[in-house]
Amino acid sequence: MDQDLDMQALDEPGEASAPKKGGLPIGGLIRMVKRKILIIGGMTGALSIAAWLSTASDLPTYRGNFQLLVEPVTSEARIAEPTALTRSAGGVPSRDIFSLDYPTQLQILRSPKVLEEVYEKVQAKYPAFTYSQLIQGLELGRIGNTRTTETKILQVGYSGSDAELVQMVLNELASKYLRYSLEDRKSRISEGVKFIEDQLPSLQRRVAELEKQLQELQQSYELIDPSSQGGQIFSQLQTVTEQQVATQQQIQEQRVLYNTLQRQLGLSPNEAIAASALSQDPRYQQLLSSINEIDSQIALESSRFTDESPIIQRLRQRQANLTTVLGQQANRILGPQLARKADSLTYQDSLRLGLIQQLITTANEMQVLQMRDQFLARRQAEVSRQVQQFPAIARRYAEIQRELGVATRTLDQLLGQRETLRVEAAQTQVPWELISEPMLPRDPSGAAIPDPNSSRKKLMMGMVAGLALGLGTAVLIEKRQNIFFGAEDVKDAVPVPLLGVLPACATADPCGSLLSIAPSSGELSEDAFPFLDAVNNFYASLRFLNPNNLVRSLVVCSPAAGDGKTTTALHLAQTAAAAGQRVLLVDANLRSPKLHSILNLPNECGLSELLAQKVYPEDAIQECPSLEHLCILTAGQTPPGTTKMLASPQMKDLMAAFDAQFDLILYDTPNLGSTVDANFLAAQADGILLVLAVRQTAYSKTKEVLKKLEEFHLPIIGTVANRAIAPAAVSEEDDEYDEYDEDSEGIWAAAAAELEPDYNPAYNVDVDDFEDVEDDDADEAPQPVLDPLFVDDIAS
Repeated sequence: MDQDLDMQALDEPGEASAPKKGGLPIGGLIRMVKRKILIIGGMTGALSIAAWLSTASDLPTYRGNFQLLVEPVTSEARIAEPTALTRSAGGVPSRDIFSLDYPTQLQILRSPKVLEEVYEKVQAKYPAFTYSQLIQGLELGRIGNTRTTETKILQVGYSGSDAELVQMVLNELASKYLRYSLEDRKSRISEGVKFIEDQLPSLQRRVAELEKQLQELQQSYELIDPSSQGGQIFSQLQTVTEQQVATQQQIQEQRVLYNTLQRQLGLSPNEAIAASALSQDPRYQQLLSSINEIDSQIALESSRFTDESPIIQRLRQRQANLTTVLGQQANRILGPQLARKADSLTYQDSLRLGLIQQLITTANEMQVLQMRDQFLARRQAEVSRQVQQFPAIARRYAEIQRELGVATRTLDQLLGQRETLRVEAAQTQVPWELISEPMLPRDPSGAAIPDPNSSRKKLMMGMVAGLALGLGTAVLIEKRQNIFFGAEDVKDAVPVPLLGVLPACATADPCGSLLSIAPSSGELSEDAFPFLDAVNNFYASLRFLNPNNLVRSLVVCSPAAGDGKTTTALHLAQTAAAAGQRVLLVDANLRSPKLHSILNLPNECGLSELLAQKVYPEDAIQECPSLEHLCILTAGQTPPGTTKMLASPQMKDLMAAFDAQFDLILYDTPNLGSTVDANFLAAQADGILLVLAVRQTAYSKTKEVLKKLEEFHLPIIGTVANRAIAPAAVSEEDDEYDEYDEDSEGIWAAAAAELEPDYNPAYNVDVDDFEDVEDDDADEAPQPVLDPLFVDDIAS
């Protein structure tokens, strides 16, 4: 089966991932051939017989051939070849000189242009001979098709029913092909000479024009060597740029120092100069000292005299006179504007005088550096313009030089090649050599021997055609059947683990009862034991699928109705409960619940009532009386809007509560092909268990379901192939049983009403038969399970 979905195998509970299977489906093809061997063998035999009958009435076929050596083999032959004499400069020529494009050459040799002359000569002697006969009988190819076996030899063959005609055709073909090799060489040489002579005038004009352009460019820009001149310009630009960067860095450093000094002194450069001038003027300093002395005297006399005292008045008058003179002196030194700030600039100690001197020096240096930066900027702009212009000039110079070089070399090559071709044109030696004469196989008496391979070839073609037709028919039949023929087909089609293969049973109830203990193996039907083994293996595969992350909750689904998902869920629940797990089997098929009918359980209160919050879980969950650890939750009364109920938050909370209480929870849901109910449950569970019925479930329907699950990112834990192993003999009643419809539900209900109270119609075994079983023997007793056919026929 084809593999076209990328699902997920189990990495952790609830996640399935599996890599895509690649390559050809060899296993599926072999199984298909086995199933359809009669059809394939019949068609192969029929066409083989038809081919054999056809060969019996055919005329004998005669086949002959000859061989041509189309390239020189030895070094001596290559040296002596006329083409090599003019092109190898006296040495051993390269093999590339003689290399042929064999596929193209073979097509030319088959073309009407070459074969028309052969056909006309043969038809002159054999008027009934046609061109189509020549084409059909001609065999032309290279001896050796692989890199290790390929040769330089062409083999030409011809076959027909007339031996003399075949011999004549071979002779004419050999003669024509030898002439063709010589004519083809001369024709190619003549065409080459003509082409060269046509190109020379324009090429010579082109060379002269390029030389003129190069000369004008050199004169206009005084170019001698653009590469060296360009390097000098770029070097100048780099030097100017480096100087400008260094100057700007110095300016930045001086600006930082200037700002720091100005912040420390609190003076501008002009104020700093003024402060320095006042500090170094002797008269100004003398006046300032006198004023300070008078201030001291006033302070001293004020302790003895009042402000109206003549002594104090004289001192103040003297102080005012000196202050006036001091202001005049400051105005003379600083000027009118700075003279008003003379008081703040007067007193400067040696440290501040040093800082003032440094501030003035820094300001002067900044002016010098700024002038240098301006000059470098102008120089950089000038050099940058030269740099921008020079690449275009150099590029144009290089382009002209390159074009001139190419044109000059081409002109020289054409002139030399023209002389070489003229020498080659004078040669008359045939390039190809006939190494095997045209001949037919003949017996000792000289009579032509018919070709025995023609009959075998036709017979082989008939067998191959029959086999291909048979295989194609088998494929079409299987595609039309659109089912899984076996468990291996399920494994190939669904890229998740195949966890179980449940066989079909000849009896309707092979396992006797949904009980964990049976008093003796004699109470089970003969074909129940393989079924029980298959169920146990199925449970073991699921149990040990990922021991580190056990599967706790499973949604049991199927692509369509009647695939056996309900019965499979029952078998799995029974087996897990018998193994000591606390198991809850939930009938989540609210649209058409069947589980209560199968188990003969009341259905007044179930899942729908729990979701409607009408009852408590302990009131709705029923314990299986025959199996200690198995609990059943029926669907309850069928409500409207089942999808909304299963997608509700109540259902999510309920599933979480089940996970905390039980070891394994199984949800029996509607089929995936008609509803989306199972999708909402699968999103909350650990994964999906997909049940497929062999020879019933539609392959295309399964692919659609898998594609939807992949789109919804819903994990698939694994698959179960139901009814996979056919019984030894299947009666017509069993075939009718597969098509059992929903009317059978009424028949089962009527039969259950007539049975004894202790007899469970869903189990087909009297429950009282199991009451006397000892606990010590319980583990050794066979575990009866339900047959998949039973529930599927009800569900269908």
